[in-house]
Amino acid sequence: MMIRDMFADDINRKINGVIKVDQAADDVIEQELNEYVITRELKKHFITFFNYYGDAFDQPTADMGVWISGFFGSGKSH
Repeated sequence: MMIRDMFADDINRKINGVIKVDQAADDVIEQELNEYVITRELKKHFITFFNYYGDAFDQPTADMGVWISGFFGSGKSH
């Protein structure tokens, strides 16, 4: 058995370095969403973010803003 045969998806498929959702075809967007990996660490950050975000509906505030930092290609746009 070849290593490539162990993967569900074709490992030779085109991988786009940068995706702009408003400029991408539906199949490209679907591939990106299907292949996006949420790690345990990222899941914790999402939970924290959405808890604060949800609280703003019950207690409106003028303090709005989110700072997202990371290296190029690290998924900040997602």
